Amino acid sequence: MKKIRIIIISIVFLVAFSVVCLVLAADYKYVGSNKSNKYHFPNCQWALKITPENLVKFNSVKEAQAAGYVPCKMCNPPTKD
Repeated sequence: MKKIRIIIISIVFLVAFSVVCLVLAADYKYVGSNKSNKYHFPNCQWALKITPENLVKFNSVKEAQAAGYVPCKMCNPPTKD
């Protein structure tokens, strides 16, 4: 019973965290983390794992690339605007 409660709480936390990340990134076309050099679509499975304090937002591919970011190989964002 205790394990089920922990699993349910963990799932609720992850869903809430993902929603917060999507809301924070809603006004931006691409996101990245200050802990990596990849940029993603905001709904990418890897973008959803970025903590809010590490979230970097970009309005264009050019902006992401100028900051030294490269496209994610999972969500495959464009390389040119």
